[in-house]
Amino acid sequence: MMRSPAPPTGRSRFVPFAWGVFIYSMLVILWGYFLRISESGDGCGTDWPLCLGTMVPTGHTFPTWVEFVHRATSGVVLLLVIAMAIWAFRAFPRGHSVRLGAILALLFTVTESLFGAVLVIFGWVATDISTARILLRPFHVTNTFLLMGALALTPFWATRGIRRAPRIGASATRLLWPALIGSLALGWTGSWTGLATTAFPAGSVADGLGQYVTGEHVLIYLRIIHPVLAVAVVAILIRWSRRMRAAHPSVPLVKRVATAVAILAGIQLVLGPLTVLLLNPVGTRLLHLLLADLVWVGLLIGWAEAGWRETGAEAYSWTKEVSESRLRTKAASS
Repeated sequence: MMRSPAPPTGRSRFVPFAWGVFIYSMLVILWGYFLRISESGDGCGTDWPLCLGTMVPTGHTFPTWVEFVHRATSGVVLLLVIAMAIWAFRAFPRGHSVRLGAILALLFTVTESLFGAVLVIFGWVATDISTARILLRPFHVTNTFLLMGALALTPFWATRGIRRAPRIGASATRLLWPALIGSLALGWTGSWTGLATTAFPAGSVADGLGQYVTGEHVLIYLRIIHPVLAVAVVAILIRWSRRMRAAHPSVPLVKRVATAVAILAGIQLVLGPLTVLLLNPVGTRLLHLLLADLVWVGLLIGWAEAGWRETGAEAYSWTKEVSESRLRTKAASS
């Protein structure tokens, strides 16, 4: 008599769910970039969490709907991350790296919501160029990057079966800190550049260069930092990629991720000036931001894969766990 196979375990079902949460959250973050680029941050006024005093706005303008959709989808992210954290604590033992990733994802999701609330309530949105908004931007960008990292590492650790997060001090990740800090710094300066582009649009490249002469605002001069820093950071990323591939020639995932990071970094170095020459169209600005996010995630995935192999971190295989579960079920039924 044939017996049906045992259903997947809680850990194996967790993996596609967690990857789904990551992908959906990245799309929501990308929509948040569009909200800022399209100057729709004040679409719901200074009301939060309501939108213009109502739960669901009706008959309002495009910016209102852009802002409302972002709030609604961000709320779904919070619910999904809460569910992921609960699942992680039920399916994985104490001290497991997946638990760590899930709780960090929840923490940074909450703080991301708080950043959004502060920006809306104080009116630091759309074309506002107040000192407070300029100073807050690096902290907001850092939180967003940390959120993306936690959301990516949680399913990655579950997929690869890594019980303990590796140490950052491993030999092949020696350049990780400069690469991570450099990428963050590019995010900070890029946010200032984007804000300057929104607040002081230029009708031509010549007009943009002329803004440095008139000196309308400090943001005009802050945006000079971004392209200069980009050259140095891309050099660090390419060197990190070469070192990772040399240190792990027999690990396909490390080689692929390291190569992808170097290629994306090179594309960014071309896409940035191209965006300026094209007078900052929405599409290229969004692509520039998306590739920056992918570089950040790639750095963390590369570290996670190489680090546990170097340090000999304990791992389990959830696919093996499913097979063993089926064997136990068959034995019990015999």
